[in-house]
Amino acid sequence: MNSGKIKKVQQVVENFIAWLEKFGEISYDHQSFFAGKVGGGAKALYYRRPLIGTLAVAPIIFCEAFIPSARRLFWKAQRLPIADAHYAMGFAFLSKGKEDDFHRKSVHFLNALEESRCPDYPDYCWGYPFDWVTRNGTITMNTPLITTTPYAYEAFLQVFHLDGQPKWRAILESIVRHVLTDIKEFPISGTASTCSYTPFDTGGVVNAAAYRAFLLTSAAIELGHQKAQESAERNLNFVLGAQQQNGSWLYAMDGSRDFVDHFHTCFVMKALAKIEQLTGHNGCREALDRGVEYYLKNLFDEKWPA
Repeated sequence: MNSGKIKKVQQVVENFIAWLEKFGEISYDHQSFFAGKVGGGAKALYYRRPLIGTLAVAPIIFCEAFIPSARRLFWKAQRLPIADAHYAMGFAFLSKGKEDDFHRKSVHFLNALEESRCPDYPDYCWGYPFDWVTRNGTITMNTPLITTTPYAYEAFLQVFHLDGQPKWRAILESIVRHVLTDIKEFPISGTASTCSYTPFDTGGVVNAAAYRAFLLTSAAIELGHQKAQESAERNLNFVLGAQQQNGSWLYAMDGSRDFVDHFHTCFVMKALAKIEQLTGHNGCREALDRGVEYYLKNLFDEKWPA
């Protein structure tokens, strides 16, 4: 990257830091429209009775697309664990060593993550700080999600690499215990397993298994967890086996949630890219090549499956 581009990137980062300091650390999630009684009730109605429910959610979807500031009418601003994890990682990346300002900022966000962990579980884990209405029912706030917890894991790991604090390693070990025990594994063959999204469902969601495969692969390498490696390989085999011949991934392999969308595809591919970077796994590289080919062919296609 040439010096001009580096300066532009530095300016973008500086502008973002200035914005964050001015805006503050609490905000809204894209699900905030549906986190309260009104939005959540409309979404639940949509899943029960799609025709009537469409009328109920249509004004909310309009606000989401064209008046995003209307979120404040449906739910409150909050600390969001995924945001705090990314802020911690970002400042740790900028830090040049222990106890500079960026390191202190990253530790600040790790402290926030300690406060926002799911309180009813012995090990560290994170979910949404609001009720999440899904087609399979409502997932109550502070239910651990395998799609949230890995971001916190990465944040603690990155700062641990920076300062080597034993406290961070202890939290990392706790996160891995949670992912190995509370997030359930469901064998589908002699070499592959799906996993639950929360401690309570029966699995099948592809990006959930991809998230778990990455976290446990990292734990095996960074923390020396042999059991983590075995589970990671089984989840990875499920994800690789779930790739369709055209290079896409269905959202879930349960016979009902058989849609494809760009952001869940990205979640799967990002996890595979991280695993490939850690291990050099050829299967991940091949799956990524096929996934990219599918993605580029369909990204601007009006018939993109949804």
